[in-house]
Amino acid sequence: MTIPLDHLLSDVAAAGDAGVSLSKLTKKYVGKAGAKARTPEVEFRDRLAVLLREGAIRGPFKNGAAQLYFAADKGPTVETVAAKVVQLVLHAGVKLLSKAALRGKLKGLDKAYLADALAQAVARRAILEVACGVSQYYIHRDVAAERFNFAAEPLSMGEAREPAWRVTFEDLRPVYNRLKAEQKGFPSVKIYDLMRALGAPIDELHRLIAQEAKMGRVLINPTTSVELPREVMDAALRLPGHSEPFVTIVIEDEL
Repeated sequence: MTIPLDHLLSDVAAAGDAGVSLSKLTKKYVGKAGAKARTPEVEFRDRLAVLLREGAIRGPFKNGAAQLYFAADKGPTVETVAAKVVQLVLHAGVKLLSKAALRGKLKGLDKAYLADALAQAVARRAILEVACGVSQYYIHRDVAAERFNFAAEPLSMGEAREPAWRVTFEDLRPVYNRLKAEQKGFPSVKIYDLMRALGAPIDELHRLIAQEAKMGRVLINPTTSVELPREVMDAALRLPGHSEPFVTIVIEDEL
């Protein structure tokens, strides 16, 4: 029995912004009706992988114990979360909201995009960042203009201060797979090698890797070796609270 791609895509799309879990899809397409009536799990996973490669669906995103899939135009993104953040800050009025307060108001996978969403909203001047000691708080630009006589022209969407190069997981995955194949299947790929293969700024690659590690799609591996070339160590990802730099990554299986 062959699973029609349009049926599988339709089920993912029908879930909308809520997403559909891998377990729910598996139950429907693999089932529990016995070996003769069961669609082989390998076929189901292959069909799901086809939709991922074609960009028709996005995933998997870890949400607790669940692995969620979304249609290409559904689910959280930096842009959708930025829009929610702007509305939350607007509704707060003159009450300044911290990053922690905003995180508490977001749900599910939206939380993983908060840092980038804040950066985007501030860059577009939809909200203003106010420093208080070592903490940052946020106020809507219109509230600041009305209450505190703040005057500044907002940036248009075309003028938004976005990074010159934006690396996505879809950019990273095929390059990782090629480098992994060149290593005879050894899964740990150096961040330095990824940077060279992508031709991307290291800060932007670090941003993506840190984001995907939080979401569980990428594993980052530290090293205590002092024998690695300097350029490899310079490209390593350093995170607060971790004494050792992260030199390699492993992209977990798509399914």
